[in-house]
Amino acid sequence: MRNFLIAAAVLSTACLEMGMAVAADAYTANVRQVIEGYIRPATSTFARQASALPPTIDALCTTTTAQTKADFADGYREVVTAFGGISFLRFGPTIEDHRLDSLAFMPDARGITRRQIRRTFAMKDPSITDPNQLSGKSVALQGLTALQLIAFSKDGEVVLGDPGEDRDYICGYASAIAENVARIAAEIETDWQDENGYSAHLLNPGPDNGQIRTSKEAIETIFNALVTGLIIVKDQELLPTRGTEIKKAKAHRLPFSRSGDGRAYLIAELQGIEAALRAAHFEPDLDEEFRWIPDSIHFEFANGIANLESIDTPIRQSLKSENTYKKLGLLVITINSLRDTIALELAGALGLSGGFNALDGD
Repeated sequence: MRNFLIAAAVLSTACLEMGMAVAADAYTANVRQVIEGYIRPATSTFARQASALPPTIDALCTTTTAQTKADFADGYREVVTAFGGISFLRFGPTIEDHRLDSLAFMPDARGITRRQIRRTFAMKDPSITDPNQLSGKSVALQGLTALQLIAFSKDGEVVLGDPGEDRDYICGYASAIAENVARIAAEIETDWQDENGYSAHLLNPGPDNGQIRTSKEAIETIFNALVTGLIIVKDQELLPTRGTEIKKAKAHRLPFSRSGDGRAYLIAELQGIEAALRAAHFEPDLDEEFRWIPDSIHFEFANGIANLESIDTPIRQSLKSENTYKKLGLLVITINSLRDTIALELAGALGLSGGFNALDGD
């Protein structure tokens, strides 16, 4: 009898430990699927597009023609859209060393970038034409948002390379920005690809692993980045752009609207968030009563993206038309619905803490 009780106790302990191990590992597959299925390919795409930007600037500044201007505008748009696909990944290598802010300083409601550029130009500071020295300066001077201000007119025309007293200086600065962006993009790609880097931190959680102690906390880190990404689109991009009424709309508050890429950037953000959510492949983890949630989410994303795609003129030029203004209003409603469905319904069904907002600590 005594031996039976000992054996039963050992078996019970083993089963308990096995159950704890399964529970601790419950979301590892989802984490791996997001990393391998979305984050690594998306950061690689961004690095590839960013590496192609410096040559287009060199070509434009060497021989300024309608064609080299068009090539630069296309290359810039490709970098911006690739950036939109990773800008919501506000954790790990993407934000290390202020990389995200260095790539694009926004929101910038007070016009800090413009003021710093003017002050630097007035001083004719030569160091901003050196990518190595530029990387040590204010993040507002370093990235795609600064490049947009010096390369495009307020009407969206490429002015980089145009004749003028400061042409060579501005071209040198633009080239340094592009090299800096390409360097940061390459670092992000390398760090996410590193099997022993931050990815291992997410895939091998434990008590000595900082804030990522379980696979649940690992997937929540990713999950909450998706929710926060939606909040940023709505609160930092759409609402400041629309204002409280059409008369108070401010198109310049929309990221990358000066270059005419505001719509493309918004679409890229939404497509990226949805693609990362698809990559997680939560469907098999849902009970039957919750199987409707993913289809509902993807339907809402499709509506929001189609709504943006139906705006056939740059938002900077068309915002104060009733048509564009109303479509952005509908997008706000769509994003509110997406945020609630993902952060409340899906998170609840998966047993995750999905309502966390990385911007305010809620």
